[in-house]
Amino acid sequence: MAWVDLRIRFSREAIKGFSLIELLVVITIGGILASIVWLRLSYLAPRYRLEGAARALAAEIQKARGRAIAEGKCVEVLFDTSAKTYRIATLPGAAPCPTSGYPTSGIDTTAALNIDESGTIGIEKSGGGTPPFPIFSPRGPATFSTGDPGSSIRLFNNLGEGRLVLVNSAGRVSVP
Repeated sequence: MAWVDLRIRFSREAIKGFSLIELLVVITIGGILASIVWLRLSYLAPRYRLEGAARALAAEIQKARGRAIAEGKCVEVLFDTSAKTYRIATLPGAAPCPTSGYPTSGIDTTAALNIDESGTIGIEKSGGGTPPFPIFSPRGPATFSTGDPGSSIRLFNNLGEGRLVLVNSAGRVSVP
């Protein structure tokens, strides 16, 4: 009977706290796991920024198409690869929409593609150069400044990874 009481007393005292060695082991394991997570997140962040920029640009192009339909005007989306910006301008008129003559001052919208702190999102035509500008008619289809049947706009980050934003002649915008 005395032996059982002694065992209960020691087990209650052992539950009261942790030893210094146990705490150091747990802190060390936590630090190792935190450093692994930090490295993984820093590797994935540029990819997610690029994906977000591609989807945001696709949404803006789709919004320009919707604007052309709603307002009954020709709407142009123009890209400036050196400044990493795009602009949206309208020109009153019905189809067919001209490929030039859109205002360069007093434009409707100008937005930058530099969505991260280091400004590492760039834009180009798939294969290099300036992408053809989609021009949406009041009925929704798109024509392009170069006469191409479609436009593939490539966004890229500082790691060389790229995402395409596709616009076809029917006015459909997608990010494959």
